[in-house]
Amino acid sequence: MLFLGAAFYHKYWNYMYTAHMPAPIRTYVDSHMNCEDIAMNFLVAHITAKAPIKVTPRKKFKCPQCKNSELLSSDTKHMIERSKCVSLFAEIYGEGGIKGSPLRSVEFRADPVLFRDNFPPKLKRYNDIGSL
Repeated sequence: MLFLGAAFYHKYWNYMYTAHMPAPIRTYVDSHMNCEDIAMNFLVAHITAKAPIKVTPRKKFKCPQCKNSELLSSDTKHMIERSKCVSLFAEIYGEGGIKGSPLRSVEFRADPVLFRDNFPPKLKRYNDIGSL
């Protein structure tokens, strides 16, 4: 699944989310103020029958002074709530004639163009990509 905070997608998916998302999912997301990213992943997987493509840099962002305890995702209750979302959404999509979750597994990675290829820096269009 992709987290929407760092994703790019066409505005068409906003329309599909608003107009074609099963009502119980929209109601759940609105009432719990959580899981909109999971709902969007379910919707896109359901419509396209494909897994998402993830494009990432090879270098990870490092922040030694950042504390994980301050993050919402480090709270156990938050992870339990998100697990409930996945189960509920899979059940709802299963009722629509599809067996189980529409999410697809994928083992694919698209790295930035020429990121680590052996080219002279002046030929690389994005020669600073990956540096933080």
